[in-house]
Amino acid sequence: MSEKLLSLWQLEANTTPEPDTSESKFYRDALLEGQKYLQQQFEQQVDIVQLVHQRAAFVDQVLQQLWQQHLGEYFPINLIAVGGYGRGELHPYSDIDLLILLDESISEHLPDCLSDFLTQLWDVGLEIGHSVRTIQECRELAENDITIATNLLETRLLCGQQSLFSALQLLTITNKTWDTKRFYLAKKQEQQQRHLKYNDTANNLEPNIKESPGGLRD
Repeated sequence: MSEKLLSLWQLEANTTPEPDTSESKFYRDALLEGQKYLQQQFEQQVDIVQLVHQRAAFVDQVLQQLWQQHLGEYFPINLIAVGGYGRGELHPYSDIDLLILLDESISEHLPDCLSDFLTQLWDVGLEIGHSVRTIQECRELAENDITIATNLLETRLLCGQQSLFSALQLLTITNKTWDTKRFYLAKKQEQQQRHLKYNDTANNLEPNIKESPGGLRD
């Protein structure tokens, strides 16, 4: 990421943890500047792989700054990137998929802090998809849902406690529900169902370039 973009994150040390209009505008403007820079790089034929990684790194900075302001290190809670974003890849207009991983012991003040954090993400213009779960909830859901199990294979710690994140990683290693054969068959069935949803053809007048047969998800 260029120094021009990094310089956008020189925030004052006394930034208030409460969402406010001027602060949200700062982040909205920063995101627009980042988008403009990446668009210029794309038009100059910079390697697209480099650009999707830069976009993810840029959004990382926004999330980490806002997380520190709202939640800091005071709670046993992690902010984790999942899916494509978990791989460090973020295409233009892609959702930013997040897992907020909780310890079993939760402070009574956490719901308000978490709500303020999520509200400001939307306020600054980030299109997020998020879930809030404990390790046990992740285990139970992953055992019954191949999509969730897949997402947990592609995770990246953004903020929080390494020990809690390590427990999540251990879960993906020790999950015996999805052996290789069963995992493959479930993913194949998932793909077939998705193709049927989009008429099982790539030759629609307006195909879904992500979900249709032969699209980005394939």
